[in-house]
Amino acid sequence: MPELQPLSFELLKTGPVLRKKEGNFEWRVEFLASSWNRGNEVCCYNPYFMVTNSDYKQFLKKHGYKNNSDGIVGTTNGCQHWDSRLFSENGGKAYFLEDFDLAKHDNYKLVTNLVANIKEIGIPYFKMMSNFDGIVNFYFKTEQRKDVPTMLDLCSVLYRPEQFEKILQWYDKDKINVPANLDEQIEMRRKNRTDN
Repeated sequence: MPELQPLSFELLKTGPVLRKKEGNFEWRVEFLASSWNRGNEVCCYNPYFMVTNSDYKQFLKKHGYKNNSDGIVGTTNGCQHWDSRLFSENGGKAYFLEDFDLAKHDNYKLVTNLVANIKEIGIPYFKMMSNFDGIVNFYFKTEQRKDVPTMLDLCSVLYRPEQFEKILQWYDKDKINVPANLDEQIEMRRKNRTDN
């Protein structure tokens, strides 16, 4: 996509993925093919954002944690990631592209909207998820307690051990609809704390 070259994104040859490296972080815009596609005719995509960290990936491997072997710091699945109230610092409009049918719409308009979303919504999301305070604030704001293990791990990876107890207090405050094995994962992190 030539429109994204000034932002240093590259289109991977392995599949429909745009990627940019930012220090130890990697920003990705991935396009999952819709289950409604037939044969080799792929006409619907569900784009989403993902941020990974190479140090986090090594940390997970070193400690034997299996829940996130790719070092994913944050990912957005579903249309909530296009919601400007969550991701846009300036309240910009988000153009909803989830399951956008390429066969029914002007491809030029699709690319224009996609680039606008990456610039107006994606870049602020990527920047937010590439620093510790942004990551924690995002998960607190969206009430994603299932991501507490990631936040606790990042206390060590991103050198913020003083935040460990604050995250645990937030988690313990309201544990509704959390995965069954989450307490076990969190207890393992308490035992393996590297700042003790």
